[in-house]
Amino acid sequence: MFGYIRPVHKELLVKEDEFYKATYCGVCRAMKANTGALSNITLTYDSVFLALVRMAYIPDGELGASMRRCIAHPMKRKCMLNVNSATEYTARAMAILCHYKLLDDLKDRDSGHRAFVRVAKPVTGSARRRAALPELEASVAQGLEEISALEREGCPDPDRPATLFGKLLGQVFSYGLDGEARLVTQRVGYHLGRFIYCADAAEDYDKDRRSGSYNPYVLSYRGAELTEQNRQTIKCGLLLECEALEGAINLVPFANKITAENIVRNIIYLGLPNRISFLDGDRTKQDQAKGNIL
Repeated sequence: MFGYIRPVHKELLVKEDEFYKATYCGVCRAMKANTGALSNITLTYDSVFLALVRMAYIPDGELGASMRRCIAHPMKRKCMLNVNSATEYTARAMAILCHYKLLDDLKDRDSGHRAFVRVAKPVTGSARRRAALPELEASVAQGLEEISALEREGCPDPDRPATLFGKLLGQVFSYGLDGEARLVTQRVGYHLGRFIYCADAAEDYDKDRRSGSYNPYVLSYRGAELTEQNRQTIKCGLLLECEALEGAINLVPFANKITAENIVRNIIYLGLPNRISFLDGDRTKQDQAKGNIL
């Protein structure tokens, strides 16, 4: 899921941008406290979205922040969220996801990257054990194995592995919640997961076409170079997932947590569509050039 879930910072209010950064630092602190001092080497901005959604389900009294220094910024104090149940859960869940992503990378990347993975694996393995969420870990492992089975059989339909990854993220977002909260967060994770899987496959199309790695779009389009119509068809499907994700987010009870809600909506309305601008090819570069001129 890594690298897709980011806001467009220039469209955030100053207080929203500061809260986003404070949440990122809060997840980092929670990782150090719960999954090990070295586990934060796997910290990504994607984790902030999970933390923000889970914050909607914690009491307002749990939300607090302090000015602190850290190893990454020793000379200047920064605003960081205090550890709360949302950032703590995010730290534990991301430790599990990161570990299994590294295991998957051992199969899919070049030899240089595999060497890095072997070095990082003991750290992520320790973090995964300290996360102490055996039921969630079992669900993640099973979901990824089901996706791998489709890859091994050469499934040409992107909808099938995307659905499995959506279910996996749905379990991550909803773990430990009950009733309506569980149903709503499952939908959030489900549509986000489907978006991420399809966007990642689309972005890797040319690379996988050359290397022969599994990619459902490559199989679906028989390895041909994507036409403009192909790209726009894929993009349309991804934007429909964004629309479905918006519908799920509309049910999340942010209440007076307006800042968190605004960041989440920025990610859905602007960040995710911006992340798939590669599907517009040269047209995007032309539009950017026009924007710079204007």
